[in-house]
Amino acid sequence: MKGFLKVWFTALAIIPVGALASPITGVLNFTTEADISSASGIDFVGSSFSVNGGPGSQTGGFVLLKGTTGTIKNITNPPDPVGVLATPVPDFLTFSAAPNISITFTYLAPGIDGSAGCTDSPPAAGQLCSPMGSPANLQNLSSTSSVLTFSIEGFEVDSLTGDTVPVIGSFIALFTTESYQSVIAGISGGGTVPASFGAQFSTIGTTATVPEPSTLAGSTIAMSVIAIGLIRRKRFNKL
Repeated sequence: MKGFLKVWFTALAIIPVGALASPITGVLNFTTEADISSASGIDFVGSSFSVNGGPGSQTGGFVLLKGTTGTIKNITNPPDPVGVLATPVPDFLTFSAAPNISITFTYLAPGIDGSAGCTDSPPAAGQLCSPMGSPANLQNLSSTSSVLTFSIEGFEVDSLTGDTVPVIGSFIALFTTESYQSVIAGISGGGTVPASFGAQFSTIGTTATVPEPSTLAGSTIAMSVIAIGLIRRKRFNKL
């Protein structure tokens, strides 16, 4: 009997996480690196992300994924337009520990801060900017630091059952030595700006939120956990 139980529990340990819960619901927090440029949009380095592994970093079924990795597809604008994508992007997110679970990307939220402040000079704390036609929301935390956020939505797919569930996601990057005017100048001048993103995705019903820039400005927490403990700032526009 003991031998049978040992074999049974060993078998459970190697079953993909997604097979134990389909679809997965709750809140997912992860980090990823990206290069931002006018030529390629948001190019996620290595097409990879890391699911946060700290206590309380995930909720619901996503707890089973903490500390694992996955793949993420780039966001290019164009051809990915602001608003509803003409062609949804399947497998935008995939999970190494749950190969039957993926997230399809269907909607890129337009920036909501307006373009009027994009040319403000000199840089100063509190300035806001959303370049025309861009998904980016930029805010200066000081004359030499800024934060970028953008939001998407889509749906989670379980390939084993065909089940789907809507999801929303928010990305955030903190620039500790650059104002957004500097970031914009670098990108518009044909350069590439590296960024460390924290991201939070949630199934509809548990709303993903974007942290207050002031919270990030005073934080000494590493970028690997900036997506944990997010507080409500704003929800992105929905159709």
